[in-house]
Amino acid sequence: MKRLSIMILALLALSGIYAQNVKLGYVNTDRILLDSNEAAEISRLFNLDRQNWTNQVREMDADIQQMERDFEIRRLSISEASKRELQTQIDAKKQEAGRLLEQYFGEGGQAEIRYRELIDPLTKKIQDIITKIAEDENYTMILDVSMGVVLFAAPSIDLTEQILQELNKDTIKPTPDPQTDKPDFPDYKDPFADGFNDGFNDGFDNKPPEFKP
Repeated sequence: MKRLSIMILALLALSGIYAQNVKLGYVNTDRILLDSNEAAEISRLFNLDRQNWTNQVREMDADIQQMERDFEIRRLSISEASKRELQTQIDAKKQEAGRLLEQYFGEGGQAEIRYRELIDPLTKKIQDIITKIAEDENYTMILDVSMGVVLFAAPSIDLTEQILQELNKDTIKPTPDPQTDKPDFPDYKDPFADGFNDGFNDGFDNKPPEFKP
C-alpha cells in the first residue's frame, strides 16, 4: 500500500507539473518471464540441479529406512549395548540427512544460491531492455502491472510484447524434461511453482524443510 501511495503521488505530481510531456507505458514482467526462452532454459537447468540434490537426499532416506528395518529384525537377538549402538548410528544418519536437506533446500542453501545465480542475469537483462526502450522512446515512466499496483491501463501503452520480442530474439525455447519432477519434501517452496520469483518482486521465498524419514 505504501508503494502504491508513493506511485500515485508521483503520477499526480507529474500530471500536474509536466502534463504536456508525460509519456507512460507498462509491462507485465510475470508474462515476460513466463514466455521468455531464457527463463525456460533457466528452469530446465535449475530442475536438473534440483533433481540431483533430491536424489541424494532420497538415497540417504532409503539408507535410514533400511537401517531401521535391520534394527527391528535384530533387536530381539542382540544385547542392550548393541541396540544402543545401532540406535545411535540411526540417529546420526538422520541428523546427517537433515543437514544435507538443509544444505540444499534450506534458507540460503544451494538451491537458493543456484536460483539467484541463474535468474539475476536475466532480471538485469530485462531491466536493461526496459531502460533502453524508455530512453529511446522518451517514456517518463514505465510501470509493472504484475506488482498489483496498476488498477487500469490502456492496452495501447502495453510494452510487454515489444520487450518480450527483444528478449527472445536469437534464442530458442528448450524442450521441457518430464524427468525433473518436484522433490516431495515438507515445506519446500519451488521458486518456479507459480512463475518466477525474480528481482522485480520479493526474491526467492524458501522455508527450511524439516527432515522426516
